[in-house]
Amino acid sequence: MHRELNPQLFGTQNFVEKIGQTVDQSQPAAGIMGRPAPAPAPSVPYPPNELKTLEHQIATLKLALAQSEKRSDSFATKLDELTRMVHGRLERFSNAIVRIEEIQAQGQQETTGKLAQIVAKVNERKVSDNKVQELIDRHNTIIRNFENRLHSLQRLVSEQEMALHNAQAALEESRAELAKLRR
Repeated sequence: MHRELNPQLFGTQNFVEKIGQTVDQSQPAAGIMGRPAPAPAPSVPYPPNELKTLEHQIATLKLALAQSEKRSDSFATKLDELTRMVHGRLERFSNAIVRIEEIQAQGQQETTGKLAQIVAKVNERKVSDNKVQELIDRHNTIIRNFENRLHSLQRLVSEQEMALHNAQAALEESRAELAKLRR
């Protein structure tokens, strides 16, 4: 709603005409507005209806101001509560993150320790497997050597048997010839 000021508040209507004029710094402001400077400003009589309306508007504005102050206080209280709640949540979250990091570090240490144990066992197993393989290789070498000697001995025995058989055959022939000669 557009409101206009009462032109009588500032004196005569000719102040509108003087707005475009330059201001003389030696002249008081009341004189610029169309009233003589030395004369005191007469009290402006307000009609009682306007006065009551103004009082009602002032009371309404005071009530609105009080309500807005209450709302402002309520908002400030809610904001403080929200700030405390957010701060509490952030504290809990930071504590939870610290706990999770500690658990993760502990888990990593345990995993590293277990991995080191497994690697040590694997290395130990490799060493023992190498020793067993060396023993098997040595055993196989001994068996091959034994088989080679056994084959050599079997050849020697068969050669000796052949020689013995040949010698027995020659002995039998010699005996048969001796027996023929004796007869």
